[in-house]
Amino acid sequence: MDETASIAAEKGGEPLGRLPTPGEEAYMRQGATPVLSSVLVSNSDYLNNPLYRDTYAQFALRRYGRDLPTTYLIPNMVRSLSECRDDGKFLALVQRERSRRPAFADWLDRRQFTSYDPVSLRYCAPGTLGATIRAFVEDSGMQMEFLSRELGVHNDLNYMQKRRAACHDIEHMVTGFGPNQLGELALNMVNNAGNAAYFSPDLAKYLNEATMFTSSTSYYRHSLHYPALMPGIFEAMKLGIAAGQSLRMPLLMVRWEEYLDWPLDEIAADLGFERGPGAAWDYSNELGVG
Repeated sequence: MDETASIAAEKGGEPLGRLPTPGEEAYMRQGATPVLSSVLVSNSDYLNNPLYRDTYAQFALRRYGRDLPTTYLIPNMVRSLSECRDDGKFLALVQRERSRRPAFADWLDRRQFTSYDPVSLRYCAPGTLGATIRAFVEDSGMQMEFLSRELGVHNDLNYMQKRRAACHDIEHMVTGFGPNQLGELALNMVNNAGNAAYFSPDLAKYLNEATMFTSSTSYYRHSLHYPALMPGIFEAMKLGIAAGQSLRMPLLMVRWEEYLDWPLDEIAADLGFERGPGAAWDYSNELGVG
């Protein structure tokens, strides 16, 4: 009998691993005890919200089964974020950022929004952003703004939400990250790092709430269920953070309409980052499912 089996036998078949001793527990807890209550309550609005609590746990702990699409729980995430978000504070932070960053104020005031028609993009040469968008729309049958079509624009928050949703696929095209499991994680990290480098910490927190939610849970979910993909996960996070920290402006603020006739590599160079591996990460869609 080997040493591992011997230890397991001595413990009566219980799982291996040493639990903290009473002394270690006392050291870590330092004599403190939570306030007792007849309901679950904390000083975290997120922990107090049942939908947020459940959705975050499912995102982080679930397997990507073949019975449901990987995006199945996204509506739950959007609702849970909305329930916990202080839109008044969010909007106030945007107004404060307007005053300290004229380029941000100008971008917001333009309210630029484009619906891409494949016919109008036929002038774009192969390898350009316009040609890539045209191929995406023609091949998929989807419209670029399908996720934001019903969202009205009544204030700065509405505009940012609509613009981000409509440009998500363009971000995949230009960054070379995705769309695949590793690419989605890398693109999230580009936005997390890029927003954190440009905006105030408080505003970046709101702007990154969805991408932080999905990237943090992705990291742990893959570690639990798809460990063979972890080298790729680390590489995706590293490349995404490096690209985000190199951006001369957040992807949120890029006027993609001005780059339609530019090659993708030249767009990335103009924005200050190196593109990712594109389809080379498509293997993650199979390795991270089941």
